[in-house]
Amino acid sequence: MQSYITQGLSNNQGLKQQNFILQKNMYALKEAKTFFLPEVNFTGNYLDSRGGRKINLPIGDLLNPVYNSLNQLTNSSAFPEVKNISQTFNPNNYYDAKFRTSIPIFDAEIIYNSKIRKEEINFQRAEIDVYKRELVKDIQLGYYAYLQTLESVRILENATILAKENLRYNQTLVKNDKAIRTAVSRAENEMIGLQARLEDAKYQSVNAAAYFNFLLNIPFNTKIETPQNEQFIADSDILQTGEREELKKLASAQNINALSLELAKSANLPKLSTFIDLGSQGDFVKFNNTTRYYLFGVTLSWQVFAGNRNFYKAKQAEFQIKATGEQLSQVEQQLQLQAETALNRLSSAKQIFQASKSQTFLSEQYYRDQQKLYREGQLLYLELLDAQNRLISDQLQQSISYLNVQTRTVELERAKASYPLSN
Repeated sequence: MQSYITQGLSNNQGLKQQNFILQKNMYALKEAKTFFLPEVNFTGNYLDSRGGRKINLPIGDLLNPVYNSLNQLTNSSAFPEVKNISQTFNPNNYYDAKFRTSIPIFDAEIIYNSKIRKEEINFQRAEIDVYKRELVKDIQLGYYAYLQTLESVRILENATILAKENLRYNQTLVKNDKAIRTAVSRAENEMIGLQARLEDAKYQSVNAAAYFNFLLNIPFNTKIETPQNEQFIADSDILQTGEREELKKLASAQNINALSLELAKSANLPKLSTFIDLGSQGDFVKFNNTTRYYLFGVTLSWQVFAGNRNFYKAKQAEFQIKATGEQLSQVEQQLQLQAETALNRLSSAKQIFQASKSQTFLSEQYYRDQQKLYREGQLLYLELLDAQNRLISDQLQQSISYLNVQTRTVELERAKASYPLSN
């Protein structure tokens, strides 16, 4: 059984999906941590324009009279005339390329988002453990159900052998004129009915094997190793009570809600960051000491008013915390009730199984006695047939009650979370 459980935990597709989600959450945490690191971005702009708004600068009107006076005083032409300038607002053949490095100095939202991502990993790990426990339970129940079908097949095969023996015996009696043909017909009908039940039991066994192999994610027709024909009743007293992963999930969800509350409150805190630009700007293609520049700055952002939006978010988180707290308390009681109920059901199943064993033992003795009387001619065949049907029914009931004991044991093990899960 242990090897099958290990195989199922390794191959099950649903569990693989849960592990993929865990890995996704781990990368989400790594992503959240990157917001604490510097961020470097490169941007480049090139502008070329014609027309648009202009500004007129009357430089010629202002300087030319002065230049003329200077030329007359110096009796020279050292000061030529200049023209008025008409400059457009839009830059022409202009570029601006820069690397901007920005670093957050204080941002509470980044801090709490990182903590939430970390807690989501704990939540998913608990989710995986819950899935594992359910899978272990299903594998055990599937295995015991398959063994029960094999036992049913064995019982019906033995019953078919008995029916064939009775048929041959009745045929001998009819041949020797010691019984009427009706006894043979009844024996034939009984054997046909048992053969039909046997075929149905075999199909159920095939289906049970296919379902068990499905849980292990292996081909449906894979042979299943079975123990010897020994019935073993587990001692429920040795099952240790472990911590239920459902409670871990809710506790983790409660932590996420608490962090979400702090995240909502952090929106009222200022955000402080710094940046530095290293770039070049000027006429296109030109790059020299005059075009290169650096720009350093500090940014402070503080939300002053947002219509109580952050207050409402905080209130939602507060009520979610209260709701999760009530859910946690309710689930704790439900799990305690589940464990107590599972223990009582197992105790009842054991008593029923012991009673069915005694009943089967008595039925076997009764059938042998009735068969002996029938062969001595002191009993009707219908009475022997009734004893045979009672024996088959009791044997099948014993098989079912044994399966019920194993099922209740698995349910108790699940309720106590006593099966050791490997990490």
